[in-house]
Amino acid sequence: MRIAVLTTSFPRSPDDPAGHFVRSSARALASRGDEVHVLAPGGSPFAPAEWDGALWIHRAGGGSLFAWPGAVARFQEAPWRILAAGVFGAGTLARLGALGRLDRAIAHWIVPCAFPLAAAVRAPLEVVAHGADVRLLLRAPREVRERVLGVLVAREARFTFAAAALLDALERSVHPELAASLAALAHVEPPAIDVPAVADRAAALRASLALGPDERLAVTVCRLIASKRVDLAIDAVRTTVGRVRLVVVGDGPERPSLTQRAADLGPIVTFTGALPRREALAWVAAADVLLHPSTVEAAPTVVREARALGVPVVACDAGDIAAWAHDDPGIRVAAPSAQALASALERE
Repeated sequence: MRIAVLTTSFPRSPDDPAGHFVRSSARALASRGDEVHVLAPGGSPFAPAEWDGALWIHRAGGGSLFAWPGAVARFQEAPWRILAAGVFGAGTLARLGALGRLDRAIAHWIVPCAFPLAAAVRAPLEVVAHGADVRLLLRAPREVRERVLGVLVAREARFTFAAAALLDALERSVHPELAASLAALAHVEPPAIDVPAVADRAAALRASLALGPDERLAVTVCRLIASKRVDLAIDAVRTTVGRVRLVVVGDGPERPSLTQRAADLGPIVTFTGALPRREALAWVAAADVLLHPSTVEAAPTVVREARALGVPVVACDAGDIAAWAHDDPGIRVAAPSAQALASALERE
């Protein structure tokens, strides 16, 4: 079977955190013997396809917009980057034309990959919704949202939602007939993840902190923006009065204010900045608990990675986290307050 995978996020190196779940999903298809072509941002749309040992990677340009930590963040940082969306769109359409006959097309993110780029592909179409695309549609005027979904439903595309909360939110935001049609074409399935072996590095990182015999290590991994509520993580650790250390992995516009907030805690709170994915996962594996107080989520990959590494999770209710906690005793849901998070940390 000849499959095209369209995506606005795909790793450009083994440790690039962008779109690794798309790569895992594409490799799972290739492992079954399918011929898989990934159309992704970056590079030049005129360069030859790259063979990575399992997949053909066709770069379509637009890398200045579509890269970590995401198109919205990169646009807010430099609005001129929106021009790269046109480059990526044109490059993707050119790549699709050059590929010719396809047996199947898979578009990660409803916009822009499914609509408008993949809507005209003459092959069965599957649409994978991850979260940011759904939130973008929910912010759009209802007429726009219903137009996008209506085209894909009329195309009889099959939808996979990373979280039930995403599908529920979209169904509530459109007229009942369209909602029923969408539900009939949709199912929920978190994307595939591939967690590398990081135990040795994790042990070295934990040893570097020289934790006391009664100290526990919490790790938070995220982009440092307001919705991730890292301020709550810092305040929760402060509330434990020296019984929990916190390592914050990631970077973003909130870092200066968060650093100032934690200044009085000294070495109890450590900021690593942005790290390659393998190093970030090693910090997760080194932890006694992953602390995830985010307020805007769907199916947070870092929570699933922590559980794959055997690390307990303390999180606030967002997306499908509460549903996961119902089936997984290793996930504890706490109220979004410093005291509640601190209590949950000390019980883990």
